Amino acid sequence: MAIATVNLGTSPSGAGGDTARNLAEKFNANFTTQTHSASREVGTSNDNHVIDKAGLQILIKDPRRQEVEALSGGRNTVIYDAQGNPNVMVVVPRFTYESLGLTDLQLGTGTPTAFLTNGVPCGEILIAKYLASSGGATCSVVGGVQPLTSVNYDQAKSRCTGKGANWHLMSMHEWSAIALWSLANGTVPRGNTNYGRAHDKLFETARRADNGVPGDASGTGRTDTGKGPATWTHDHTVHGIHDLVGNVWEWQDQMLLSEGQIKATLDNDPSLAESAWPSHAAFYDSTSSTGGAPRLNDKIVNRLGTVGDSANAGNSASVDFRLLTKEAAYVPSELMRRLLLETATANNLQGRVYMRNFGQRLPIRGGSWGSGVDAGLGALYLSFSRSYSNSGIGFRPAYFA
Repeated sequence: MAIATVNLGTSPSGAGGDTARNLAEKFNANFTTQTHSASREVGTSNDNHVIDKAGLQILIKDPRRQEVEALSGGRNTVIYDAQGNPNVMVVVPRFTYESLGLTDLQLGTGTPTAFLTNGVPCGEILIAKYLASSGGATCSVVGGVQPLTSVNYDQAKSRCTGKGANWHLMSMHEWSAIALWSLANGTVPRGNTNYGRAHDKLFETARRADNGVPGDASGTGRTDTGKGPATWTHDHTVHGIHDLVGNVWEWQDQMLLSEGQIKATLDNDPSLAESAWPSHAAFYDSTSSTGGAPRLNDKIVNRLGTVGDSANAGNSASVDFRLLTKEAAYVPSELMRRLLLETATANNLQGRVYMRNFGQRLPIRGGSWGSGVDAGLGALYLSFSRSYSNSGIGFRPAYFA
C-alpha cells in the first residue's frame, strides 16, 4: 500500500484540497501501516542509527547520550536496549594485572579475564553505572530511583539478556576486575551499609526508600540509585560505578558452588552454557560440620548439610574474606585469586564470605544496607539457591561494546 499524500488544493486558498477528516485519515494510515517509513522501528543497540525494514540506516544523534558523554568526558554513555529502556553505562578500558602493582595478591600478568571472551581480548567493557531499576520485562539503568529487587538469579539473568545482543548479567570476572582496579587506585568505595548511610562515615547518606532517618534500623534502609556521595563509586568520582558496596546484594554470573565445589568460566563468556562451566579443584570446605569458617580444600571434609539439598536453610559458615585459609592439600589457583574467591594475603579487599557447601548455590556480592563491616568488594554470599529472592537482592547489567 502506497503512502497517502495530502492534497493541498489550489494555492493560496486550498480550494479542492482534502477536508480535515480526510487529512486525519491519511495521517493515521501513514503511521499505522507497518510498510510505511513513518511506522518503521527506530533504534539499534548503540542508539545512533534509525533502521527501517529495508535495512536503510540513517545516522541520528541522541541528545541524552550526547549530554552524558560530554559531561563525563566520554567515561559514561547511554545505550537504549531493544525495549527502548535507557541505560547509563560506565566505560571501563582494558588494563593489565601487572599495571595494578598488587604483587602481594599474586594475580599474575596479562589482560584481566573480564576483557577476554574465549581468549579473545576487547578494548573496553561497559558496566551499568547504577543498579538495575524497573523497565518493563527487562530493566533500566538510571539514577535517582529505587533499584529493582526481589528477583531470583534466573530472573536477573533473563532481564539482562532480554535487553538484546551483547547484554548480560554482570559476571564475577567483571566484578573482580573493577574491585582490584579500585584497590590499586586507592578508591575502594564505601556505600549504604548502615540503613541509609555508610557505617564508617556516618555523615555520608542518601535518601531511603521509606524516607526514614539514616541509621534508623527500622523500616527499609535501601537508598535510591546513585544518590550517595562520590566516595560510593568505584573511582570516587560522580562518573564512576555506584553502589557496588552495600545497599543491595548483587547477583553475579558465570560462577556457582555445586556441593561445595567451585564451577566458573575461565574468562568472561556469558554465552557459555552453565552446564559447560568448568569444575575446578577448589572446594569451600568448613572448619566444622555445624558452622565454623569456610576454608579452601581439595575436597569436602566437613559438609554443612545433605548432598543435593539446595534449600535456603540449614548450617552455614562465614569468615572475613581477608582471613580465608587454605588447607595443605589445596593447590592455590591464580584464577581463584583473580576472581576474589581465594586470597594470598590478608592485605586484600574487605567483605565477609558466607557459604553452604551442600546443594547448588549462586553468588551475590557487595552487601546490603545493614551489612556494616561485613559489606565490601570482597563480600560474597554463597548460601542461596538460584530461586531465592528478597528485597535486599538486586542486579546490574553489563554490555560488550
